[in-house]
Order: sequence, then C-alpha cells, then structure tokens
Amino acid sequence: MSDGVRKIVAGLVTVGLALVVLVGIIIGDSSEQDRVQALGSSIKCPVCQGEAIADSPSETSTAMMAVVAEKVDEGLSDDQIFEYFRVRYGDGILLDPRFEAKTLLLWLLPLAAVGLGVVMILRRRQAPVPAGPAESEDPA
Repeated sequence: MSDGVRKIVAGLVTVGLALVVLVGIIIGDSSEQDRVQALGSSIKCPVCQGEAIADSPSETSTAMMAVVAEKVDEGLSDDQIFEYFRVRYGDGILLDPRFEAKTLLLWLLPLAAVGLGVVMILRRRQAPVPAGPAESEDPA
C-alpha cells in the first residue's frame, strides 16, 4: 500500500471513529444522576465564592444537591429547578445568567473587550516605526 493511500485510510478510520463517539454521546441515555450533576454544575454555591454546588465540599451545597436530586425525582424540568433556586436565592445563584435585558451587559462586555483588543492590536501594527538616530558622516 502506498503512503498516500495509507494516509487516506487512516484519515477515514479516524473520522469514522469520531462519528461513532459523537453519535454515542448524542443518542446515549443519560441517567438521572448525570442530570443532577449537570444541574448542580450550573448552580452557584452560596457559601463558596464562584464554585458550583456540584464541586463544593460545603454542607450547604451538599444539601442543595440533595434538593436538586429530589426535584429531578419529582419530574421537574431543568428550568423549573433553576426557577426554584432563583426564587429562594436570587438571580445570582445561577453560574450562567439568563439572556435578559438586565443581563445584557454581562453578555456583551466580553465581546466589547475582545473588539477593543483587536482594534488596539491593529492600530499598533499600523503605527509608523520611529526612525533611529541619523547616521553622522565621519570626515575621515
């Protein structure tokens, strides 16, 4: 087998295996425990700063994870569970804030920062380079 054919076959096998994994992830059944873990990763621990209740060792987050599991067992949707915690702890309890008018600045600020950075980089590249000191001619 020539080297070119071998590379093509290796590429096709790699793409095929990647597709099998992707289909397995999409179609695969997720358990209730997976859902509880995913929901817990989106809810902020009120005790720990900026940490999800799924990752926090605090007693409060452990109790909140138990409530999440309880609500999943009751058949509540993800939005209903998030709303349950928002009512009790306020809008700041979610690690990913909803896209609303009052959170618009949170969503647009990173885009503005990236845009400003690109503008600064482009201006710096276009700025003329200052000339070095003029060479003096030596009368030798």
